[in-house]
Amino acid sequence: MQNQNINERMKYVRSFIKVPKLPKIDDGIWELVGVCLGDGCLSKYFSKYDNKIRYSVLFTGNSIDDYWYYQRYLVPLLRSKFNLKVNPHIRKNYNVIYTVIGSKRIFDFFKNLGMPVGKKKNKIKVTARMFRSSKNAKAAILRGLLDTDGCIFARKDEGYRYPHIKISNSNLKFLLQLKKLLKQFGLPAYVHWEGEHGGDVIIRGSKNVKNWMNFIGTSHPVHRRRYVEWLQSGKLLLKSHLANVNTNIGTYQNRDK
Repeated sequence: MQNQNINERMKYVRSFIKVPKLPKIDDGIWELVGVCLGDGCLSKYFSKYDNKIRYSVLFTGNSIDDYWYYQRYLVPLLRSKFNLKVNPHIRKNYNVIYTVIGSKRIFDFFKNLGMPVGKKKNKIKVTARMFRSSKNAKAAILRGLLDTDGCIFARKDEGYRYPHIKISNSNLKFLLQLKKLLKQFGLPAYVHWEGEHGGDVIIRGSKNVKNWMNFIGTSHPVHRRRYVEWLQSGKLLLKSHLANVNTNIGTYQNRDK
């Protein structure tokens, strides 16, 4: 009788627990996969506190450069896709902004889309499913990677006039896969590899960067603002000049004139 009462009370309590929905796999989800491949991870660990296996999906960024990206884009996207009340958190001592989802259901969702569990260095890859996906899905993956593990830059010795886009990673095979993916968009890329220090896949030149923004785009407000400034002035301003700018956000795509 006592066990029956406990089970009934537990059933009542569980009725108020919001189960995260699993969305259809659209371009927004593929962009989140790109974000996860960049600055995210899937974690599975044993919790001594409650004596059970815990599952989490973690996204981390720089609390200065990525503040508005998290506040205005990434966190709202996670909320809308999974119907969750996730929030960004800041660790000021480490200049880190992060958000975490403690759900096995969502953990399994990202795992099934090709995200490795635990340390990514030797396991990260562009899966066969990603290569077979639509061009919009591939663009979304690349966009998520640029906005988390990539940057737009120009060289001082060239007067900051000629923009480059690069995505960094410590896995050479993954960088070569990204090069192959970029070729499908007609974007010539090369891989700069520094061995144990990792490397980058890079596209360079005004035409190629404009094509990136037309075909792939960016959802990061700092990247968007720097690109617009370059279009207007002919020079790519330093990121530090714009990192804290509070700007309207949205995907920059097909807006080049």
